[in-house]
Amino acid sequence: MNLITVLPLYKNNFQPPILFFSLQNFPIGSIIFVPYSTTIQKSKKKPALVIQIEDLEKNKFFLRKNKILVKKLETSPYLIFLKKDIVKLLLLISEKKKISLRDTFQKIFSKRDLQKLNKLSPLLEKKQFPVEKFTQKITPDFIKKKFKLDLPQTLNQFNRRSKEIKNISELLSAQRTKKIFLHSEKHYLVDEIRNYFGETASKGNGSFSFYLGFFKKIPTTILYQCWSEVKNSRKPLKNQQKLFWWKIGQYFKKEDKN
Repeated sequence: MNLITVLPLYKNNFQPPILFFSLQNFPIGSIIFVPYSTTIQKSKKKPALVIQIEDLEKNKFFLRKNKILVKKLETSPYLIFLKKDIVKLLLLISEKKKISLRDTFQKIFSKRDLQKLNKLSPLLEKKQFPVEKFTQKITPDFIKKKFKLDLPQTLNQFNRRSKEIKNISELLSAQRTKKIFLHSEKHYLVDEIRNYFGETASKGNGSFSFYLGFFKKIPTTILYQCWSEVKNSRKPLKNQQKLFWWKIGQYFKKEDKN
């Protein structure tokens, strides 16, 4: 049985890694289709990038000990996409530069590329999707420029570790350490909403502390109500984000009047 780590694509953004188990063996770097849902929407098949394949049996102890959810994946069509060595290089960069996996892979694609990828469906024929246009530019030199790397040094590190790069515990360790500060319901809500809107700022507008500064002053029930209404609005993502902050502003206006 295979343990498959993927980065789902949702709302034109890569999402944090999700684990599946399946008898099907997918090539690393391929695009597959996995069930993906938010707290409101029903699960839908979304494109996802395969970044790791391991033996489920060998990882059972780690998964149980850390209470990591692994979902069953039904048979899925797949599309050969990124080269395996490119995926491994990006995993190494994520580790060395301490960048989340989703942000590392997000960085190598343009917004237009991600929009097109996001529209992929299990029914789309391979010949209708020109893979070369997306991937021919993604070379070690291209990655060097994107991440401002000393390419020879990075490739030397990559070559030394290419046979042992990142098992499942290493892949998820960055995600776990990143969320140590999520020690309250509002912290989790901030994290969920920022991920949904694709916020990446570490300081200022859109940062974790920016959101939390507002959320601390609002009852949790009100926040959930606003969040639910926004996600059910069926508006484009940018308009949902504007609507969410408009609702937050309306709450403070009412409080000022009282």
